[in-house]
Amino acid sequence: MAELMNTEEFVRFERKWKFVFTSFAVVFVAALLDHLLRSPHGVEAFWCYSLGLLSVVVCFSAAYKLRDAARSDGVIGGLDLLGEDLSVGDLDD
Repeated sequence: MAELMNTEEFVRFERKWKFVFTSFAVVFVAALLDHLLRSPHGVEAFWCYSLGLLSVVVCFSAAYKLRDAARSDGVIGGLDLLGEDLSVGDLDD
């Protein structure tokens, strides 16, 4: 964004990065829900964590490009959920 943009270019730039953020945020939420609710193991865990990590990196990058701190805070809030345990647990509980 070093060079000046006209209004149309700026709108296209913003629309593109909002779409990128939203798309990868959906992937991050899916990976987060899979982690929290199902506790994946093996290959499934590998894909869950790999896609989750990739989506977090892309979301932070898109938030930086948009210069939107609220989007970054949302991703950080999602990362805070990694410490939670929402699994059902044993039937004896």
